[in-house]
Amino acid sequence: MNRKQRRASATIAPESNPAFLEPFNLGLQLQQLGHLEQSAAAYRKAMKVNPNVALLYNNLGVVVYNQGNLSEAVALQKKAIALDPTLTLAYNNLGVALNAMNRLPEALAVLAKAVKLAPNDPQPINNYGDTLVKLSRFAEGAEALHKALAMDPNYVEAFTNLGTALWGLGRIDEAVECFHRALALKPDTAMAHKNLGIVSLLKGDFVTGWREYNWRWLADKIVIRQYPVPVWQGQPLGDGALLVWAEQGVGDEILQASMIGDLLARGIKVVWEVDPRMAALFRRSFPTATKIFDRVLPPITDRVDPGIAAHIAAGSMGEFIRRSYDDFPRERRSYLMPDRARAEAFRARLGLAPGERLVGISWLSKNVAFGESKSTQLEAWIDILKTPGLKFVDLQYGDTHAERRQFQKRHGITVAHLDDLDLRDDLDGLAALISVCDLVVTVSNSTAHFAGALGVPVWIMIPAGVGKFWYWGLSGETNPWYPSATLIRQGANQDWRPVLAEVAARLANYAAHSA
Repeated sequence: MNRKQRRASATIAPESNPAFLEPFNLGLQLQQLGHLEQSAAAYRKAMKVNPNVALLYNNLGVVVYNQGNLSEAVALQKKAIALDPTLTLAYNNLGVALNAMNRLPEALAVLAKAVKLAPNDPQPINNYGDTLVKLSRFAEGAEALHKALAMDPNYVEAFTNLGTALWGLGRIDEAVECFHRALALKPDTAMAHKNLGIVSLLKGDFVTGWREYNWRWLADKIVIRQYPVPVWQGQPLGDGALLVWAEQGVGDEILQASMIGDLLARGIKVVWEVDPRMAALFRRSFPTATKIFDRVLPPITDRVDPGIAAHIAAGSMGEFIRRSYDDFPRERRSYLMPDRARAEAFRARLGLAPGERLVGISWLSKNVAFGESKSTQLEAWIDILKTPGLKFVDLQYGDTHAERRQFQKRHGITVAHLDDLDLRDDLDGLAALISVCDLVVTVSNSTAHFAGALGVPVWIMIPAGVGKFWYWGLSGETNPWYPSATLIRQGANQDWRPVLAEVAARLANYAAHSA
């Protein structure tokens, strides 16, 4: 059991009835041995004898949490608190379960109660700090985590969480030191390895970064696929093909596809798995690849096509293809090929006036963990959208109708939208539309990746903190993955207003020189 969730001590006897005590203690022993299913059964047996023992609900809640049943864990801990409003364990464990469900404001409120009940206990303080960090309240989170470490200087999880907080504050070298401190105390701390990998990639230390990033499977509890062929280690494969399977989101898949050309240049036959929404786009873009096939869920792993000699997760390719900045192609500006007929039809439908430039815009990220820190509101783009000589077209996936209509009603400015183009599911169509934009302005989302991979000039608004994904690097306006991209970065205060003002000023200059 990790130190986030806590169970009661075996020495605590909730009551003396042997019919209750025997299954209760058995459940505790089985829980300590990691036999979760049997432990839960024993606890439920005790619950039938006496359903009014708060500690029992707490312990069972920890068991089902570790089984992955977060909703039941929340319900059980709430029952424990209802029975005993002073049970610190239950508040802590409820907060951890809510945190894991990404119900962060609720988790924070519950953990604040745990901290108040046990102000000298580092575990609820650590969990409270972790939740603050996930809410992007990095300074407050760091303060709480420093307190936890002052109480327990060997608290591995607190060092890992503090490293994340410092990463969010832009104090990267200190974050690296925290991850190393965690690993010195416990070398197999998967999350510390993974986060060390990400910040190393962010710094441009690709050798360390890729190696440590391979711990993501354990850190995020993802089952790595097993095929009846070995994992590729960068070696030539002769007549055999390499199966590269997808594991991440659309933006990541586009970025990883930049390495298909490198594989083909090495004479490696490529079998590439892709999100079905991009299969046609990838087949058109990489006609010499052996095969582009749609991702199947769940994947078939007990067999592969004849001729496949090795496999690798797409997110692990960089370890063998991008080990330094020198490994990036110098000449290539784009690698995705849009449907030209659709692209020309889209541009014609938008009815540009003579000399008018088409600018695609996207202002939201739907990333579950970091979307809020990467997103803006259309209303905040008013100075951008007032720029004369430009026609703006909506590239934002999701339903933007109400937001665009409200903006038009308030300001008299219309953002063009192709109603028959599904910007979420018709990604080949989205690529075609982006390809005919003279410029794209976007937050860090899949639109940024599409534009960069298509070679379209794109200005990407980059957040500070953990919302700044590793491939955007620590500083600078250029990016080795996407030569057509210009990065406009948020300051340490994570305020979008200066970024939007900078975009508006640059856009006015762009429009003036495009006239």
